[in-house]
Amino acid sequence: MNGRAALELVRFGANPLAYLDGLHDDERPIVPLMLGSQPVHLVTKPEHIALALENDDWPPLSRGRLAAFRLWVPGSIVTTSGAEHHSQRDEIWKPLAADTAILDILVERTRRRADSWAHGAPLELFSELQSLCWAADWQALCGGDLDAEPELLAALRLGYDALVWLVLPFGERRWRLPLPQSRRTRAARDRLDAAVDRMVAERRHGAAADDLLTTLVRTPGITDEQIRSTFKSWFGTSLVFALVTWTLLLLARDADVEARWHDELDRVLGERAATAGDVDDLSYTTMVVHEVLRLVPPSWALFRALTGDYSLDGHVIPAGHVLAVSPWFTHRDPRYWSDALRFDPERFAPDAPSPPRLAYFPFSAGPYGCHGPKLALAEAVLVLATLGQRRSFRLVGPEPEPVAKWTVEPRGGARMASTARRR
Repeated sequence: MNGRAALELVRFGANPLAYLDGLHDDERPIVPLMLGSQPVHLVTKPEHIALALENDDWPPLSRGRLAAFRLWVPGSIVTTSGAEHHSQRDEIWKPLAADTAILDILVERTRRRADSWAHGAPLELFSELQSLCWAADWQALCGGDLDAEPELLAALRLGYDALVWLVLPFGERRWRLPLPQSRRTRAARDRLDAAVDRMVAERRHGAAADDLLTTLVRTPGITDEQIRSTFKSWFGTSLVFALVTWTLLLLARDADVEARWHDELDRVLGERAATAGDVDDLSYTTMVVHEVLRLVPPSWALFRALTGDYSLDGHVIPAGHVLAVSPWFTHRDPRYWSDALRFDPERFAPDAPSPPRLAYFPFSAGPYGCHGPKLALAEAVLVLATLGQRRSFRLVGPEPEPVAKWTVEPRGGARMASTARRR
């Protein structure tokens, strides 16, 4: 590794989002990078992103370091490829994502949580919304109350944190070492696996429950390992809490957008609870969500290791290199977005001009794209609607900096005060 490559790796590791922002002056369709000893090729043009994502070319494209997730979720959809991936997508995940029962659960839990917040008291909103959304997920999955199981919430958070460091160099070695965090994470895996196994046994040998875990247990050919991994993977793929956090932060900056959003909520919902049937009528809220997905996409970059030479529109990327696409980079690319850093939900108005296809891909694309984008959008719209009916939010302290972890998080959290709305 030469000095320049080492420096680039340090710069990237210190702040991947700022590093990507610094590449916008390079207009090449594929930007070669040398991050330490690893050659990486960032695909920047939408037509090339389409070629890279909308294919099923395995090999030479592989999961690369995502394979390390098997230590937390062995055999899950995030570690598999090819026929096995597609089988899980179609037979396990799509039926789960098609079940909209979680939406009513999420609205009710959001209503209760928001009503419990003291008027004007500061909240660390990122972790508050994470626990809220995960409690709704847990109830939909198994009917239980995660708020009453703090040790299981802590175990889920350890697994979520592990998704960041497992993919780093020496991540798998770190998992096995007798380090405090590694020990806690291994214990968290065992605790969650045991809890899921108990619930599976109850559903196999007792009365069936009306929840997603029962749906999993009834899936033909599914293994116990796949049930455990699917259950735990749900909490790594459900990132609505991050999307809602950034939305409230951006709305707090823009009084005009916030006022128009509140007007829509008052007109469409009034005092009644939001339902799944309201999502289509909450058109401005949906526009706001899309604009936040553009500015702060939950998945900031996708990386694919190459096990063989790979040709991308005449550009040959050698075996052993890594192909990268970045929603963060492309969604903020001034070649495709006018005044790209400005928060403007009107970009997604029905009559607004469309950007090139795959200049916007917050849920990835192709056979390895998100399996439930419609559900995720509905969840975000309904959580925001329920919060916005009741509360206005204002930032407390300095503006948080976006930081690239498993998702894009506000560094140090998002301290906001909420006050009851007067209508």
